[in-house]
Amino acid sequence: STEVLTALAGRHNAGLSLGRLGRWAEAGEVHRAVAAEREHILGPDHPDTLSSRYEVAFTLSRTGRAADALREYKHVTEARIRTLGADHPDTLAARQEMAYVLGQLGRPFDAHRVYTSVLTAREHTMGPDHPDTLRCRHNLAFNLSRLGRLEDSYRMAREVATARARVLGPDHPDTLVTRYEVAYALGQLGRWPEALETYREVAEARGRALGPDHPDTLAARHEIGISMGRLGRSAEALDLYRGLAEDRGRSQGPTHPET
Repeated sequence: STEVLTALAGRHNAGLSLGRLGRWAEAGEVHRAVAAEREHILGPDHPDTLSSRYEVAFTLSRTGRAADALREYKHVTEARIRTLGADHPDTLAARQEMAYVLGQLGRPFDAHRVYTSVLTAREHTMGPDHPDTLRCRHNLAFNLSRLGRLEDSYRMAREVATARARVLGPDHPDTLVTRYEVAYALGQLGRWPEALETYREVAEARGRALGPDHPDTLAARHEIGISMGRLGRSAEALDLYRGLAEDRGRSQGPTHPET
């Protein structure tokens, strides 16, 4: 009945809210229950059933169960190809997450193949500057570093950062995530002065956009310290770490692993 489906939609949204709070295990339980009920009422290939199973896979990948997540994403991908088509945005979303999980499982060559295929489809159907296309290119850039293709990784990350700044704005969290990736790539290439400068810019922008005590702001400050250490500026790095430990202790608690 309509009432039952409305209630299931509400529970699905509650699961999404739990995920946004980082409560992935609880979110997974909600999505599994909703998926089972939707499958019983609507059938296994209904878009709502597959949407729930997609979220089940997402929670599995966030709780260290990458192999289980991969199995679930494969099921969703195959069903969406059958019902929606290979280039439908929902199909591409499942395939992109599949690539992410392959990376988690230490299979970067397989991940690269899937990312490249998804990127081609996204550029063709959505255009090169669509946020979903840029997200795929960001992930591909990170995966290139796993393959040891450091120059390619740096070049692609820089291109994505420029495009995201243009499309989303220079202080948008997604833009700053990619600029953080640019800094990481510079460090891997041994270009520490540039890495330090980029991490500083990211930390300042995150401080403005997210707040000084946000975990992402603190992570960028930590990398500033790493870069200083690599440049032989140990005393400055030590001062930074002391301040960072105090700030993390205040905002995240003295027993938090990052503190």
